Amino acid sequence: MNNMLALGILVVGAFLIQSALGFFQIKHFGNEYNELKAAGRVAIGKRAGKLTSGTIIMFQLDEEGVIVRGKKLQGTTILARFKPYNNFNGRLIEAIKAEDPDVLAEIKITRKTIMNAVTNYRMFINGEIIPEKESPFKELTKKITNIKFG
Repeated sequence: MNNMLALGILVVGAFLIQSALGFFQIKHFGNEYNELKAAGRVAIGKRAGKLTSGTIIMFQLDEEGVIVRGKKLQGTTILARFKPYNNFNGRLIEAIKAEDPDVLAEIKITRKTIMNAVTNYRMFINGEIIPEKESPFKELTKKITNIKFG
């Protein structure tokens, strides 16, 4: 019984620490977004890593859609922070293509994140609704319910 109590306290403690650190990461995201948003429009691309690092890229845009500056968060833990990402400064966001040499020079998850930001921007400009990606739990639930037996 003593071991179970200790294990329970450990699990609850770990959950509380993770929640607090997650809160600070979300607050950090909000601060970085607000800083970019104060100077213009912002295009955001995100790519969750299942077992690898996840990535978020934010591009601050001028009135014509030219990237003024960018920030990138990439990491596998909640301790990851945004860093300057200015590889696309001066480029018209709508003109960025997946086959551009600057895009191809990036690692796969960063390429996908850049293109997600471009796609999100195009959809927003065209008045379309940007679809939210389903949670891993919901994806798993769909896969399980779609299994055909026999």
